[in-house]
Amino acid sequence: MKGHAYARRLKENEKKLLVDLTSKNVTPRDILSTLKEQDESNNVGKTPIQLLMLLFNDKQFFTEFSVNNISNELENIFFIHPRSLDIWRAFQHILIVDTTYKMNKYDLPFVQIVGMASTNKTFSIAFVFIINEKEENYNCALTCLKLTLEECMYPRVIVTDRELALMNACQQVFPDTTRLLCRWHITENIKKHCRQSIKSQHKWDSFLAMWTVLIESPTWILYSENYKKLQSMLSEYPGVLKYLDQVWLSKYKEMFVSVWIDRHLNFGERTMNRVESHHAKLKKYLCAKNSSLDKFVGCIDQIVKSQLTSIYESFENSRIFLKHRHNLPCFRLLRKLDLSPSTSVENEDICCDGELEMFKEKFTNQSKAGKKSLLRKLKDIFQPKIPDMFHPYITHVQDVRGDGNCGFRAISVCLGYGEDQWLYVRHQLVDELLTSYDVYARVFTDGIDELCNSLCFSQLLAPAEHWMVMPMTGVLIANRFGVILNYLTKRCDKTFFPLWRGPKHFQYHHAITIAHVYDTHNVMVQLEGDYPMPTISAYWIRHRAPSTAEWQTMYMSRLEFYRQLKPCNLKTPVITIEDYC
Repeated sequence: MKGHAYARRLKENEKKLLVDLTSKNVTPRDILSTLKEQDESNNVGKTPIQLLMLLFNDKQFFTEFSVNNISNELENIFFIHPRSLDIWRAFQHILIVDTTYKMNKYDLPFVQIVGMASTNKTFSIAFVFIINEKEENYNCALTCLKLTLEECMYPRVIVTDRELALMNACQQVFPDTTRLLCRWHITENIKKHCRQSIKSQHKWDSFLAMWTVLIESPTWILYSENYKKLQSMLSEYPGVLKYLDQVWLSKYKEMFVSVWIDRHLNFGERTMNRVESHHAKLKKYLCAKNSSLDKFVGCIDQIVKSQLTSIYESFENSRIFLKHRHNLPCFRLLRKLDLSPSTSVENEDICCDGELEMFKEKFTNQSKAGKKSLLRKLKDIFQPKIPDMFHPYITHVQDVRGDGNCGFRAISVCLGYGEDQWLYVRHQLVDELLTSYDVYARVFTDGIDELCNSLCFSQLLAPAEHWMVMPMTGVLIANRFGVILNYLTKRCDKTFFPLWRGPKHFQYHHAITIAHVYDTHNVMVQLEGDYPMPTISAYWIRHRAPSTAEWQTMYMSRLEFYRQLKPCNLKTPVITIEDYC
């Protein structure tokens, strides 16, 4: 129904905005501009690659790209979900790599790399769009993968099918890693080449059974005996025996026969069924073969989050299982598991001084248009967005760990505790809410249960339901800690004053600021001087005590300054937070 009037109708929130802006005598042109800006699905003027890059940055994917040296065309797109990276650092032992096709409108081969957690759950590690299935493309993909890990954490086993380009790339990039071939693919190839030679169904079934016994031989002696039995069985079919010897056994038996592969810790992974099932799941999510790349990546984001929920659930379930010998919970084996990035044992400093000098030299030699182009590309690398009006007043931006507790970490930094005291902030806010629960129930009405649930969490890697819920949490922060909270976002900045205590109740008060960036992350921002103060939260307007009206009077000039700098048709420029770190 694309282009149909029914599909272009206004949503309920857009109708309310239309009525509100019309009542304020905003011109139709400016109303339309505002509606377009607030419509997240409005992609007019953006190329498919621009949409893809914006999505990568918003979701904080780790990405790498390669281009053709001659045509300068994009060839390989490598990306890892940030949550997948955390899991893989804990379970980097097994890699299963496979390529699938007909999953996007550009017919790009899609490489998916998966791993296995300690509770036998599968998780996606990395994804790659490649221009073709050549060795250099696979080499590029695996090299990007290798760059994400410390040297001591390289995988021990890689499982693939017999795709020579991929096998050679694995050998080059991970020379010390054991390479295994998928038994299922081997058997399918044997069926394809040998079924016509063995007509009898009984003999065919006997042959497949004997082949299974051969490849599962646990010792060299048993392997030799089973091979002789297979030779005897195929005496009438010399072509089949020749095919097995020349194509599989003579070249690759060390990569799929148990007597050899069981010398290496492989956790029973002898097929690529895990990655094949993930191909099927992704195709089910897409529901179409001509999907755009940004929609494709959006589905991957959903799948990875679903995987992680299942993995964490399996960790919790393992608490109830007991070891037979010592009667201990299985989860004890995981009690010290930390999915956060670890510090390298090597005293290794990574710097970019040389690269920066090269950039400056190239920048100096460019024309005016070339300099603007390079600056745009440099800015595109950093996506954290803070409205332009605050730029002159920012003296420092401090990033915090993005583990789902980032909002509470940023508040802890603002209060001078340091980000590691995020749990103290959570406990203080829970106490604030429960102590005056009946009062807050009238303030937040239906949202109070969601707020309470979001705060009651004490572990690392908080799932989405335990992230900071704004603007409700902003009200609790201002009340509990007696501060003015400025909350900066791409769409709607807010100021939170204490609801029930005015300036006279405090011997000294100060304002703190956090910014919501990447659509999922929060950072601490330090503002100095008479900066514009964002619009006051509606909760304060509706529920404040009369004695708190002086807050608005005290900061009226700065609130008005903000309104002057942010007309409804103004597009929000961006800055990079690293410039102030």
